[in-house]
Amino acid sequence: MEKRKVAIFVEGQAELIVAREMLLNVFEYQTIEIECRNLLEDWNTAKAEYDFVTPDAKYCFYILNVGNDERVLGAILEQETFLYKNGYHKIIGLRDMYGKKYRDKSKQIDVTINQKFIAGTQLSINEKALQSEKITFHYAIMEVEAWFLALPELLNKIDTRLTANYILENLGIDLHQIDPETTFFHTAKTLDDIFKLIGRSYDKKKGTINELATLYCKDDYLLLVMSGKCKSFVNFYNSIFEDNITI
Repeated sequence: MEKRKVAIFVEGQAELIVAREMLLNVFEYQTIEIECRNLLEDWNTAKAEYDFVTPDAKYCFYILNVGNDERVLGAILEQETFLYKNGYHKIIGLRDMYGKKYRDKSKQIDVTINQKFIAGTQLSINEKALQSEKITFHYAIMEVEAWFLALPELLNKIDTRLTANYILENLGIDLHQIDPETTFFHTAKTLDDIFKLIGRSYDKKKGTINELATLYCKDDYLLLVMSGKCKSFVNFYNSIFEDNITI
């Protein structure tokens, strides 16, 4: 059986780790291989932690951290031909909506701006891609950290004090009731505020992101898909798992 090969281009370290851990957990470490790379100058790449290989892999995922939110789409368009020639069936892009260009337009969540960004990216794909039907592009709204906050029970695994009630009492945020991607403009800051309740900080360093991302198991991802929260996650998840992939 020919391996089904999917390339995922992400803006940074956090997104690479989130994508990698989701794949490993949903597939339960079976039938997949994952290559993780950081993009350097002149299209050179360096290994990012960490690759995963199984002898009976049916699916191959290549995750490339391009290191810049504005570079994700351009990198996809530049590498499209190379990937198809090397047997890739699909290309997926993932970046945060929150960024300098957005903050120059608004200091709060603006659904109209969200839609303009999404529509503009899709228009570029339609006009510039050789095979636009093989490319899906996703904005985490407003940041990928929203996906961590969508299942507040997981925070309790970081520290038993971090219950939803404790967060509500101290920060006035009811994580059971709100949708993080429509509530928090700078989600990483909100997560930092929560970490400060236990004397820590959310520093976006590799170890901290790993700590959060590895809390999820397969059932947690399925629960998030069914929760009605974080539609950006649902779209990203579906773009991977709905396309002739069995898990």
